Amino acid sequence: MLLPRRYDTALMRPPDAHDAVDASVVVTLRAWCEGRALPAPPAPLQAASIGPCVGLDAAACVLDGSHELARRGRWRGMLWRLQIVWREQLAGRPAGHADPWDCGWWREGPLGPARAFRPRRATLLMLRQPAPAATEELLATLREQSPAYVRPLRVLVVSVEPVAGLLRL
Repeated sequence: MLLPRRYDTALMRPPDAHDAVDASVVVTLRAWCEGRALPAPPAPLQAASIGPCVGLDAAACVLDGSHELARRGRWRGMLWRLQIVWREQLAGRPAGHADPWDCGWWREGPLGPARAFRPRRATLLMLRQPAPAATEELLATLREQSPAYVRPLRVLVVSVEPVAGLLRL
């Protein structure tokens, strides 16, 4: 049996779990990530932008299961994680509404990690106020790789100004 792949720390760093959860931000992110906010079926890669908002890290922690894991405690949390891995790896079942996403902030830098990236599960990659050229380069690299994605990747650009060509949440 193959070991499950690990969270990709070369491309992203985990969100900060210490912010207060804003339910409206969670609803907005979940709806967009899961494709319920758009009329077309979800594509392997979708990108949008959002203005800076308090609680974005906490909303990502709700999506990635960090809060649920902490709530369950050590042993029940470990069992929960094993059940998720079993469903993803052995049963081959696609992610459902309650299943966690991988969420994280982009580690800006060379594009090698973006070229090598393959989502192990549905993934939300957030970019914190990147330079427009860096955003374009990263998105172009991810789009080039996206036909190989088995799980969806959502890229959320956090910026004061809307990003040309991207849906604004």
